[in-house]
Amino acid sequence: MADNETLHVMKVVHVEKLTPQIIQLLMQPEHPIAYQAGDYIMLGFEASDLKPFSIASAPREDGLIECHIRNELDSAWMEKLFASKAGDQLVMQGPKNQMALQASHDHILFVAGGTGFAPMRAILQESLRQNVSVPISFYWGARNKDDLYMHDWMIDISQQHPHIKYIPVLSEQHDDWTGETGLVHLKALEQHPQLKNSTIYMCGPWNMTQTAKQDFIDAGANDEKIVH
Repeated sequence: MADNETLHVMKVVHVEKLTPQIIQLLMQPEHPIAYQAGDYIMLGFEASDLKPFSIASAPREDGLIECHIRNELDSAWMEKLFASKAGDQLVMQGPKNQMALQASHDHILFVAGGTGFAPMRAILQESLRQNVSVPISFYWGARNKDDLYMHDWMIDISQQHPHIKYIPVLSEQHDDWTGETGLVHLKALEQHPQLKNSTIYMCGPWNMTQTAKQDFIDAGANDEKIVH
């Protein structure tokens, strides 16, 4: 693993607007950079002003680093990042450890909120790479259907791999939505009341993860098997 304090010049190779407020950013480092699913990077335009973003995939064969970024800072900095295009250069520090795939119990539970989906997707991909075959329940919570920006990708993965169950949950009611609604972690708890043999991965807004962690522990989850 590279020294996580080293600065790297990153070439933007692809920017795709997944929703009006979320972009997929693919970057090519100057030199190959090793990382593991669940890592994050510090990214920006100059070394003195970097912001943290999770890597949104397990290590890719093409060596690119992928991030899913929401425009939520309402700042000139974020507007500039959103205006990035292929050929632009960014500065990166990292990768840095955040979470990683653990030796699993009898069941794996993913709980993602919004763009917290990014590292959950990376760890899910890593579980497939390692041929993990225990049942996996992947809950993704969002305000509206558009925020489930890789909904079709998740449906495809769950159809290709019968041990993966994908459960999207919307916190706001929509007339054209026939799926689950409510708070994503409460829906996971409702459908999995026995969690003592589950390994739980979570990423999302801080308040969500803190509340969810306590609720899962209260429901019998093993604190040491909650990764966030």
